[in-house]
Amino acid sequence: MPTRIIALTFLGLTLGFIVLMASVTFFVREPLPIVGANQTLRLHTVEISPQIRSSVAIDGSFRVDVTVEHGPGQSPDVVLRPAGEQPIALDTGTDADGAWSGSGQLTRPGRWELVLTESGTREVLPFITRE
Repeated sequence: MPTRIIALTFLGLTLGFIVLMASVTFFVREPLPIVGANQTLRLHTVEISPQIRSSVAIDGSFRVDVTVEHGPGQSPDVVLRPAGEQPIALDTGTDADGAWSGSGQLTRPGRWELVLTESGTREVLPFITRE
């Protein structure tokens, strides 16, 4: 009898562990994309139509290059900032019709936001930078 109780206890603990691991997907809704040195992150808008595609490239010294590709007739305002803080200064330029680029220096690793505003519609694209 005691062997059966021990076996049922281990079975219960094992099944409980499996249920706990399977339920993690319900707690983590939308994980943020993570980008590090010498990597490029591609983001796109959902609320702004037509869709605006952007890429955030970080080099080894944590200089960031932001490229925003938008449709004809669109001229989005672009802001790159640490989450909830003041934006960083970007040296900007227009590459071609439908493309915008800017470069600057990241001030710290952590949570960042690329804020795009087009015709009164504002969309925040969050991401995380790592060391």
